[in-house]
Amino acid sequence: MKIVVTGGKGFLGRNVVKKLEEKDHEVESCSRSSGVDIRDYAAIYEYLKKSKPDLVVHCAAHVGGIAYNDLKPVEIFEDNLKIGMNIVKATAEAKVPKLVNIMPNCTYPGELNIYKEDQWWDGPMHETVLTYGLPRKVMWGLTWAYKKKGLLDAAHLVFPNMYGPYDHFDPVRSHALGALIVKIIEAKKKGQDKVEIWGTGKPVREWLYVEDGAESILKTIEHFDEIGIDILNIGVGKGVTITEMAELIREAVAWEGEFVYLKDRPDGAMIKVIEAKRMKKILDWEPPTEIRDGIKKTVEWYLKQ
Repeated sequence: MKIVVTGGKGFLGRNVVKKLEEKDHEVESCSRSSGVDIRDYAAIYEYLKKSKPDLVVHCAAHVGGIAYNDLKPVEIFEDNLKIGMNIVKATAEAKVPKLVNIMPNCTYPGELNIYKEDQWWDGPMHETVLTYGLPRKVMWGLTWAYKKKGLLDAAHLVFPNMYGPYDHFDPVRSHALGALIVKIIEAKKKGQDKVEIWGTGKPVREWLYVEDGAESILKTIEHFDEIGIDILNIGVGKGVTITEMAELIREAVAWEGEFVYLKDRPDGAMIKVIEAKRMKKILDWEPPTEIRDGIKKTVEWYLKQ
């Protein structure tokens, strides 16, 4: 197949491109760094019309952790709304028949602890992620409308937080795992005996190793017609506390200092774990990377950079 990957130079996108090329697909990466700004409808429409792919994998997003969401709420909301609406409309209008769209699990109701597909519409999102999650959820509605007109088939995959090589390793932009890797490595380099952690350390989060996330997209392409337009959760189905995650990073870095919890900073939702029964049934697959192994590989990759 000929496949376009939006955000193909980004964290998830470059792993998806690599996996697709290994399967001998013809792959094009579409991103601002390759000269196509998806926030500009004319630019993405002309690109897809000229490229004529069989399928688009949509990985592009303006994304960050809780601190970044708090810093740039308007930019995050506007950019993701433009990106989402433009890619759906351009894919349909350029007569590309299929779209695989990646959704964040923050699109689920904030009051839920375990995320089941049939509860996706059962309440409002948590306010700490609303400006990112709501524009992404709008995409589902637009693909539903285009499918109703017979112009587009879409599969929507809901991912938990991801981690791994090429992540944002920035104290503000990163999710908790990437930010903590940087903090702990820097503390070791500088001989510091304390590292600060936002919140209480008690929230439970599920983490998907990025190469496993990319592999799930390949599986989705193979089983595209079985999935339908309903969302499909992708995940390991279990979480760890922020403190447990920090301890695994400490182990991988071999740092012996102390964690200091900034309890006046927001925790976000206390538990966010995906139920992945439908994924296992349809894709006949589950993510193989254990978090201890994934963190070790991520730390090793970061140190080499």
